[in-house]
Amino acid sequence: MDKPAYLFILNPNSGTSIGGKADEITRTIESVARNHGAQATILFTERGGHATELVKENMQDRSWKAIVAVGGDGTVNEIAQPLVHTQQPVGIIPMGSGNGLARHLGIPLTLDASLKRLFEGKIITIDSAQINETPFFCTAGMGFDAYVGHLFSQQSQRGLATYVNVSFQSYWSYKPQNFRLNGKPTEAFSLSFANAGQFGNNAWVAPQASLQDGLLDVCTIKPFPKWYGTSLAYQLFTKQMKASRYIDYEHFQEVVVETDVPPMIHYDGEPFQLDTTRIEVKIKPQSLRVIV
Repeated sequence: MDKPAYLFILNPNSGTSIGGKADEITRTIESVARNHGAQATILFTERGGHATELVKENMQDRSWKAIVAVGGDGTVNEIAQPLVHTQQPVGIIPMGSGNGLARHLGIPLTLDASLKRLFEGKIITIDSAQINETPFFCTAGMGFDAYVGHLFSQQSQRGLATYVNVSFQSYWSYKPQNFRLNGKPTEAFSLSFANAGQFGNNAWVAPQASLQDGLLDVCTIKPFPKWYGTSLAYQLFTKQMKASRYIDYEHFQEVVVETDVPPMIHYDGEPFQLDTTRIEVKIKPQSLRVIV
């Protein structure tokens, strides 16, 4: 009988975990796969968007037990995009900076443990979402988080320490923006669309969010005094964010945001400058199969 085949797509530039260790990671994947009676094919990305191309080129080659993202949320996003509304499961070996989707799903964050989960876990079906036709699986948004994401993407060093440093420096000069949320004028520090509950690094913007409820949790953080920032950060990293004087939560299947100028957005941690002032965000219920 043929061995179950797994296609691994590894982003050698992802996060802080892979740099310089691609060969070692490859050997570990091949070894653990053999120990589980499986066959591993490993491909490497060479540029942004390449993971999506590799999936499209190889997904019909054979009956893959899973197509596996080895990297962060951006790598997961690129690999999962072509697999929405298919029967092909996605596997996640979390080796990025934030690993928000893996953390929400309870996937172990070490290489050996996540590989064991991949070969021994079960398949569930989760919701995905899209922002102006761009799929996302964890979170998307605009405002402060997108601004920080843009600055973070320009740093030579990745990881939580760099993200915190960029966030702290940006916090003092950032100004809230004006949005129209489903036609309602809204001034906001940030506007987040949560399919999963966190950005990554256990920063839980929507602790109650479910990946299987067919709804987006929309979190609006309204303008607040500078002293409140410490409390906000504490709530974010202790999974205690909840509706309050400065925080609103709403649940939508679809939401339309209008802005005065084309905004910077982020989706699954990737910053992107839009060229339109109309942003449509919608949920795609039960659309992606994932091994957990």
